Amino acid sequence: MNKILKAALLFTLYISAPIAFAQKNDFKYYIAGTDEKLYILNQDGKPISNETYSYIGEFSEGLFLVEKSGKFGYIDKKGAIVLPFIYDQASKVMNGVAAVQIDGKYGLIDQKGKYKIIPQYEELYFENNDSAFLKFKNNGLYGLINKSGKVIIPNKYDNLGDIENGFVAAQSNGNYGLIDLKDNVIAPFIYTYLGSVKNGYSFSFSEKGNPKMGLMNLSGKVLLNPVYDHIYTSLDEVRLIENRKKGIANKYGIVLLKPEYRSDFEGFNDGLMLLEKDGKFGFTNINGQIVIDLIYDAARPFSEGLAPVLKDGRWGFINKKGETSIDFKFVGVMVSFHDGFAAYGKRKVSSGGHYTTDKWGLIDKKGNIVIQNKYDNVMVAYNNNFIVELDGKKLLINDKEEVIALLNYEESPVTIGN
Repeated sequence: MNKILKAALLFTLYISAPIAFAQKNDFKYYIAGTDEKLYILNQDGKPISNETYSYIGEFSEGLFLVEKSGKFGYIDKKGAIVLPFIYDQASKVMNGVAAVQIDGKYGLIDQKGKYKIIPQYEELYFENNDSAFLKFKNNGLYGLINKSGKVIIPNKYDNLGDIENGFVAAQSNGNYGLIDLKDNVIAPFIYTYLGSVKNGYSFSFSEKGNPKMGLMNLSGKVLLNPVYDHIYTSLDEVRLIENRKKGIANKYGIVLLKPEYRSDFEGFNDGLMLLEKDGKFGFTNINGQIVIDLIYDAARPFSEGLAPVLKDGRWGFINKKGETSIDFKFVGVMVSFHDGFAAYGKRKVSSGGHYTTDKWGLIDKKGNIVIQNKYDNVMVAYNNNFIVELDGKKLLINDKEEVIALLNYEESPVTIGN
């Protein structure tokens, strides 16, 4: 679990699907460098300091978590040391605090380095960014505390899941049950799997001797019998997977769209979900109504009100009414819009018949080519700048394709911070 605290939130440029994005926050930056010599560039591509680190974490609440000579500390956006390099492990700052490890035990500090909780736990971390509670482990068992160290749920469970709407799936003696934040048992510990109560009403489950999944409400009523291969719940939808086909239900267990469409893990984007059946693509809304007929030869999810679709060998973009917004004039492969740009590229077949992408570029929402498709990777940066990969180099360029900075990070070429 220590690795979770150290894990970087890195966005990797994949050759098969370049990602275009930009983050809106008070400090925009890049991570560059190699091996044990990583450094931080500001949004103009200039180093914030001459210091290098073996690890640079996410910028959060005004501070970077960084590692130097095997110890962790915190610096600000100017590179100044705010908290010294004294911690064996550490997390990013969340909700004004951070989990840190010294001499094998975890505690909690504030942004000035003052202990809110003296190191005493085997593990300690926030379950998610919005949580007011921390999961802790002592004597090999898990519980929950708040930021003041008050025990909310005693450490008596083999594992605890995500906290959703005041409920958490817990494991005891190999079985799962559902509890609330007062440690009351909502669903008994008899299940081999329980999902999170993301929608505040129902959750997925699996029973002993049956690997299939069903849906149950908080009163214990079975809403969907356990006959599905997977059930994915979210705030707005329940996605059903059966025999490699997907459909949707609502949180009350009413099937809105039968599992008749090719199974992938793509959910709703911009209120619509991509469907494929018999080699044709279209879109459904959250109510299971087919709002864009399955008439396209390929498609990608909606993003920023538009979706790329393939017709007669050429890609274009449609709006949520199914109207053409960008003419069908692109040959190759197309990616959804992010931050006003969409990636387009050529496609070739590698040995073994698997598709690999060749060269990528970017278009704007008028369908104009902004960056020619001549790069191995391309993505949106800040201030009308872009990040590209060419001949093994990761470059920060402007809209004239002039090089601003070299981004030279081996496995994940660049990180753009939250």
